[in-house]
Amino acid sequence: MYCRNKLLSALLLGGLSLSGITAFADDTTTTNAPAATAEKGVKQHIVVGTGSESGNYFSMGKDIKSYCEDSLSNGSTLEIAKSDGSIDNIIGMNEKRYSAAIVQEDVMQYFAKTEPRKVNKNRMKVIAGLHMESAHLLIPINYKPDSNEGFGDMLTSLFDGQSTAPLSLDALQNQTIGSWGGSMVSAKALSYFLHLNLKVQDIPAGKRSDPGIPVLLIGGHPYAPVQQILDTGKYRLVAINFDKLKEKAPFYLKSSVSYKVKGKVETVQTFAVRAMLVGKSFRKESRNVNMSLLANCITDNLADLADDSETNPNWGSVYDLEQDNDQSSWAYFPL
Repeated sequence: MYCRNKLLSALLLGGLSLSGITAFADDTTTTNAPAATAEKGVKQHIVVGTGSESGNYFSMGKDIKSYCEDSLSNGSTLEIAKSDGSIDNIIGMNEKRYSAAIVQEDVMQYFAKTEPRKVNKNRMKVIAGLHMESAHLLIPINYKPDSNEGFGDMLTSLFDGQSTAPLSLDALQNQTIGSWGGSMVSAKALSYFLHLNLKVQDIPAGKRSDPGIPVLLIGGHPYAPVQQILDTGKYRLVAINFDKLKEKAPFYLKSSVSYKVKGKVETVQTFAVRAMLVGKSFRKESRNVNMSLLANCITDNLADLADDSETNPNWGSVYDLEQDNDQSSWAYFPL
């Protein structure tokens, strides 16, 4: 039974106008509202921010439209919109371009800490938890860490091309790390929650196959950019000690990833973040009915979404996560 309970200018959220969020709920919003029914709702055109048309977010959004549009109130409709991913989606919800969106939970939690007036549990609520996206930490073999910074000696010993010991992320403290796209914000979030003081560099497109510094990328695996870096033979995909990470940021999940390295498949343990389908929350309950109807529909159809040969394969992992009763600490729309 289904259990309930991925644009760097986005870092400038503080400069965004608040005019796009005046219809959001305030602190009086309740989470124990009556069960939603189609008759209680208003007709709405709900635009859902996703990601690129070739990505998982867009594909899963299409699946949700196919399965659940008919369950909405009074002829309401869903439009699945391509976007630049999690950050663009959060901005788009503030700018009223999107009524709902798919975002990584670490990004949402990060902005809740750094921009709490714009991103909080009253203004945005979870419709449904989706799939996990895993962290990939790649470090050049024989990498020389920033001198006299953090745990440089530990890094040097680990990345001699031989050691396979899981890395405590504390070893990255004060180090320079590369990333790009939405993964940059995930790297900043990791630095924030673990107090790592990372110096995050945006790697330009022409250098992404061999950036020359440690790289952190978040994405569903197998992730093509990760395999491309590994194929150079100059990098190690590093196992991460999850236990210490979980203590500091409980929304991170345990994961493992497998890639082909020199003709052999290597599997390493790592951590992951969950993608979440979130929606705007309003003071007026009739404007929240469709979000609860969507939540109910996904709940009721999750097994079919997982089994359907024409849906995104990540629905299988969503089903497993819900069977394990994995829940976010974020607020949910009521079922």
